[in-house]
Amino acid sequence: MTISINLSTSAIMQEIYATSALRCLNEGAQSRPAILSRDRQSALAILIKDAFAFIVLKIIPHVEQCNLFDQSSCEDQSLCEILTVDLRLPQGVSSSVTSAIRETLHHAIANYSLHICYNQHDSDDSSHYLSIANTQVENLCQLLSSRIYSPVTITPHYL
Repeated sequence: MTISINLSTSAIMQEIYATSALRCLNEGAQSRPAILSRDRQSALAILIKDAFAFIVLKIIPHVEQCNLFDQSSCEDQSLCEILTVDLRLPQGVSSSVTSAIRETLHHAIANYSLHICYNQHDSDDSSHYLSIANTQVENLCQLLSSRIYSPVTITPHYL
């Protein structure tokens, strides 16, 4: 079974901004890299695409195809890009699991993007976001590699 997952760079960007804002509430605005300001959205969109490509390569055995360049119609197309990946799934995966796969992929891209953003700014935070992204990718790979078995029916045989 193959599913197509579409992710919006704009939605991922909003998660990155929200995570950054929460971090700034705890540690102050000076702890935020300059790229995480709204006037640098185009640069952040490029980092998100890089993070998507990196994560797709980590799950490549399960990828049927992917597209980094699908743009929907809006004023600034670099902010409205749709990242698409078609994944091969084990038989028997329910629609609720495919939603979890989509959300995990979305969060992994956001966390890997944050890792890139903080890489030159704060190595501890960069490592933290990389660790989260790697855990999410490992969980994704484990799910995509698992076999989902249907219940076994046992018919007794009496002598």
